[in-house]
Amino acid sequence: MEKKVSVTVLIHDGFEETELVAPVDLLKRAGAEVRMISMTGERVLIGAHGISVVADALWEDIACESDTDCVFLPGGGPNSRSLREDPRVTGFVRRKSDEGKTVAAICAAPSVLEKAGLLKGRRATSYPGCLADESACIYTAEPVTADGNVITGRGAGCALEFGLELVKMLFGSGVSGRIAAETMYPHGGDIS
Repeated sequence: MEKKVSVTVLIHDGFEETELVAPVDLLKRAGAEVRMISMTGERVLIGAHGISVVADALWEDIACESDTDCVFLPGGGPNSRSLREDPRVTGFVRRKSDEGKTVAAICAAPSVLEKAGLLKGRRATSYPGCLADESACIYTAEPVTADGNVITGRGAGCALEFGLELVKMLFGSGVSGRIAAETMYPHGGDIS
């Protein structure tokens, strides 16, 4: 039996809804086992625009040291600030990166990776002005940037491209291409 690809999503209140839901949807279409983990101690999380999501589990209730193939951090200013200031989060992403696992963050959340020391000398992007020291990385200002096991995205408008890059890294370009065609990204294509 083939091992399922697992993705751990760490979330706090104030997440950017599109940056959470679009990549999670694409990952699930690819067959990933996605676990949305609340870092607040509450199962219901409120997004930056008032949309609620229910987390699969609380950080306290799971073995977050367990194996995961990818850690994904959605953006949103309040969410990203809370994740960046949480030593559980910075320690977790650093450990998973050291293990060679995929670490992904979009919008303001690359600042969490920056604080964890994962962007030094790497190509990276983020929402403009969200990194404390853009000169510490090779800042690209591209919609999505992948460098080794780290994927960063610029913002909500890049969420589909970011999600497809995650799928590509975890499942390969064939699966990513199939899902892009099935979802009409970028606005059409033959799905026969």
